[in-house]
Amino acid sequence: MGVAQLLRRPPRRVRRWSLVPGAVALLVVPGLVWQSSYAGFSDSTAPLAATVGTGQLLLSNSVSVVGTAVSLGELLPGRTSAYCIAVTSTGTVPAEVRLYGRGMSATKALDSAVQLSWVAGTGGGTDGDCTGFVPSGPTSDTTFSSFPTSWATGVLPWTLTGGAGGEDRSYRLTCTADPDAPVSTKGGTATATFVWEARTR
Repeated sequence: MGVAQLLRRPPRRVRRWSLVPGAVALLVVPGLVWQSSYAGFSDSTAPLAATVGTGQLLLSNSVSVVGTAVSLGELLPGRTSAYCIAVTSTGTVPAEVRLYGRGMSATKALDSAVQLSWVAGTGGGTDGDCTGFVPSGPTSDTTFSSFPTSWATGVLPWTLTGGAGGEDRSYRLTCTADPDAPVSTKGGTATATFVWEARTR
């Protein structure tokens, strides 16, 4: 082997190994460029401002002093007493109003000896006055003790349209003492809170 051949071999090894790092660099650099380009893209739509609200259910009645207990007077067997009230809706959504009772209580079993007759209509209703009241629709007849105590079983359903001008209805309550009421009911009392409740369905 000559001197010239020994001198040529080392440069070949240098060139061969120097090509490997160059090839690896070419593979890595395009990968870095692609990742950088992908992370830099974004897009979005124009923002949409939105507000959600609810309608209102508003009921009022013609009792002049809120929370005042109304007395229908003392009844004798076979006698009746009437009381009228106007109910107004100023709600904005369709709903159904039903009448029921709360806090039903009695002494001396008077609740089973008094008949309640409720009917809806128009006119009257100021502070219990029934002047001008005109009934319309069916009448709800029950004893005091069996009057419904929840909206689900409430009587005289009234469908509200939710009109902007408001909706009105009058109700007349007639209480009648059983003509055959036993003497044991003498001096008894019967108390209830009547509720007109509106619900959307």
